[in-house]
Amino acid sequence: MVVALTVLSGCRTVPVQVSPQAPELRFGGRVDRGDPSGPRLSWGGTSLTVRFTGTSLGLRLLDLPKVEELAPNRFRFSVDGAPFRDLYVGEGRMLYRIAEGLPQGEHVLRMEKETEPAVGETQLLGLELDPGAQLLPAPPAPTRRIEFVGDSGLTGFGVEGKNEQCSFNVETQRSSLTWPALTSRALGAEASIVAFSGKGAAVNFANDPTPTLPQLYLRTLPHREDSRWEFTSWVPDAVVIQLGANDFWKEHPGEERFRDAYRALVDGIRGRYPSAHIVCVLASGITDTHPKDVKARKHVRALISSVVETLRQSGDSRVHFAEVPPNLGDEGLGCLWHPSRKTHQRTAEQMTPLLRDLLGWK
Repeated sequence: MVVALTVLSGCRTVPVQVSPQAPELRFGGRVDRGDPSGPRLSWGGTSLTVRFTGTSLGLRLLDLPKVEELAPNRFRFSVDGAPFRDLYVGEGRMLYRIAEGLPQGEHVLRMEKETEPAVGETQLLGLELDPGAQLLPAPPAPTRRIEFVGDSGLTGFGVEGKNEQCSFNVETQRSSLTWPALTSRALGAEASIVAFSGKGAAVNFANDPTPTLPQLYLRTLPHREDSRWEFTSWVPDAVVIQLGANDFWKEHPGEERFRDAYRALVDGIRGRYPSAHIVCVLASGITDTHPKDVKARKHVRALISSVVETLRQSGDSRVHFAEVPPNLGDEGLGCLWHPSRKTHQRTAEQMTPLLRDLLGWK
């Protein structure tokens, strides 16, 4: 289907301008398409797939940073399966020449957001094709679907950092290297990563009073209270939850407080996805050595596993507990003591067969 017509200006043809709301565009993850000016992407791992003809492709993008010092948002993109390259979206409305000098014929762009919601949103304002080129329906999405819900352990915070001494920055955050991304690719599944650094089930890191992850779970754009996700629009086969590290950032938040918040999250997910498997994960980054004397791993294990056991005893056989061993010494650490690339890889190697067996995927 041709989504725009090439027009003549004197004797010169002009590029084809494509609406950012064109139905041929395929988005992955939670993307807000309610703004007529163009869809907005905030969660890490959200993606855009475009199939087009011609020899070039341009994207008009606008970065909407939440915190200026964390900007800009970082994406990676690939055309026709070539190695991925990075794209940093700068200030203002700009046209980014994603591809030029391609051979004539059909091509496919895949673009993925590497940075998390803490960095902010990016808005797609339109596409530009060669004169006479066409936008074609994007390849279909995978039929397998997994939703991941959690904190910085799922956002790729510091995954490319040299060691634990570096601070947060977009250069060291990469969603595509996280164990959710690695696991989903290994299973041939589409992933939706609903994760935000510093968030807890009941208590955020440093007692940050902003919404906790269960509150943000209801949103398409986490910084916008009125941006509500339509849960019937994308139903996962499995939902994987990884929370608890920030609740125990300094002290025990209280058994009842944490357990009730975690249980409410699981109950809410079950109410929206009656048939999905729900996997509650004790993360590698939760240890008994930090915070000192809190024994965080021991308590988080007991609390999460008790929620799972209670639900299973009540008849829900599709809720499960999984424990990922703590960071190994030879794996190193990412920025601010976050999981390294090796730890994410090791976690993916554990979680991939676990999910494959639960879901009966070959």
